[in-house]
Amino acid sequence: MALDSKNTLHIRCGSDIEVALRDAGFEGDFLDFSDPYCQGPLHDLPLGDFMEERAAFIADAYHLPLADVRAREKERYDALRQAAAYESIVLWFEHDHFDQLILAYILRHLHEYRDMPPVELVCVYDYPVLPRFTGLGQLGPKDLVAVWESRTEVGEEQTALGAEVWKALTADSPKALAEIVKAGTPAVPTMREALDRHLDELPSTRHGLSLTETLSLRMLAEKHRVKAGAMFGQLMLRYEPLPYLGDLMYWYELERLVAGGAAEVLEDAEAWPDKVLGLTERGERILMTEEDWLDHMPAPRFVGGVEIAPGQPVWRRDTKGRVVLTT
Repeated sequence: MALDSKNTLHIRCGSDIEVALRDAGFEGDFLDFSDPYCQGPLHDLPLGDFMEERAAFIADAYHLPLADVRAREKERYDALRQAAAYESIVLWFEHDHFDQLILAYILRHLHEYRDMPPVELVCVYDYPVLPRFTGLGQLGPKDLVAVWESRTEVGEEQTALGAEVWKALTADSPKALAEIVKAGTPAVPTMREALDRHLDELPSTRHGLSLTETLSLRMLAEKHRVKAGAMFGQLMLRYEPLPYLGDLMYWYELERLVAGGAAEVLEDAEAWPDKVLGLTERGERILMTEEDWLDHMPAPRFVGGVEIAPGQPVWRRDTKGRVVLTT
């Protein structure tokens, strides 16, 4: 029996399973829709303005040609808008907040259409692979067929959740998102934990660091001097509770820590994976809560629609997981 038809659209936030799907016998078209909403600004703007803001962030943060990023963004969003022309749609996602924020956007997009074809969701929290399940890209053709067989239908409940989550993500306050986390997301069970992890990128009330920044400085404190490439590997396998970052995204995080004086490059190299990093005295004081990172961070950053900038009231997260506005 055929797994799908040539008039099926498979949507995934990356290209990592495209070849394996083909090898497994899936015949439909494939859309890589992978705007990394877990970093950079998210504002409720007209689509053209939204794409421009996202392209500007991606090009600047990851040191990519702006024209190329714009073209890729336009191609992806145009393809998503044409999804209704297919006979069926299959969404392929895992549990981390890179995936789940993109899933929320797609569900919100589907919520705006009343004549969409049947939509199914493959959403994987875990799978028996070593050393640790971090994403669908680890799975081979037979494994992808196995998880596809556990797919669920997407209906009004799921698309309404996507619309609610996206509205909260693009707000300039994290309070609505925190309420969604507190209430849970039974329509898409994996989304609650991912949104909770997203809120952990708010500055801590203890030292102003996001969770990613905290884990990175702790790693440097433990290892003293380490290559950035090894840091990325250890973050994914050991430190990060819900791995979600790609390598370019992690270099952006490290670059900010170096620019703000919390970390330093001990041995420089052209490529980020080969740079050797260490913890500075400032970074140690920040970890010890003797200084606040927001007094040193090199530039404002965004957690969804929430701007984190020194010299103005800032939303933070305390040790009990509450979001609080501090001055």
